[in-house]
Amino acid sequence: MLGFIGQIIRWLLTWLYFVLIICFAGALFGLFSHLLFGLCFIDSPDYGYLAAFGFSNGLRYGGVWAGGFAIVLCVMRARKEYLQRHLES
Repeated sequence: MLGFIGQIIRWLLTWLYFVLIICFAGALFGLFSHLLFGLCFIDSPDYGYLAAFGFSNGLRYGGVWAGGFAIVLCVMRARKEYLQRHLES
C-alpha cells in the first residue's frame, strides 16, 4: 500500500514539474515575442509594459495547455519506464 501511495505522489510531482516548465516556457516566449513585436511595430514602445503584458499573456496561454500536455508527457514517460522494465525481465 505504501508503494502505491509513493507512486501516486511521484507521478503528481512529475505532472506538477511538467506544468511548471510549460508555464515558464510560455511566459518567456510571451515576454520575448511581445518585446520583439513591440520593437518592430511600435514607434516608441514602453518596454516595461510590453514585457509585463507578454509575460502575462504567455503565462495565461501556456497555462491553458500545460495541464493536458503534462498528462501526455507523464503517459509517455510511464510507457517508456514500463517497456524498459519488461524488456529487462
